[in-house]
Amino acid sequence: MMTSFVPNQPSTTAPRHMGAPTREDRRTVTAGPAGTLWTVAAEHLGGDATDWEIAREWPRWHQHNLSRIGPDPARLRSGTVLRIPPPSVP
Repeated sequence: MMTSFVPNQPSTTAPRHMGAPTREDRRTVTAGPAGTLWTVAAEHLGGDATDWEIAREWPRWHQHNLSRIGPDPARLRSGTVLRIPPPSVP
C-alpha cells in the first residue's frame, strides 16, 4: 500500500517567509583560490553549460562586478565576493 505525502502548511512567521535570505536566495558568490570568471560563470550555469554559453556569460560577470574586480578580468582575487548578474535576455 502506498501512502501519499501531504506536507504541513508552513508557518507564515518563519524567517524565510518574512523576507530573510535563504540558500536559494543567493545574490553573491565568493571566488575560490583558483577561481576565474570562467569557472565562476560555469559553476553558476551548471554542469551542462556549453563552452559557448560560458564564453557569453563570464564577461557579464566582469561587467556586473567591475568595481570589485577592476578593469582586468584576470585579476580576480580569491575571496572576492561577486554579485550575481541579472538573467540575460536571449
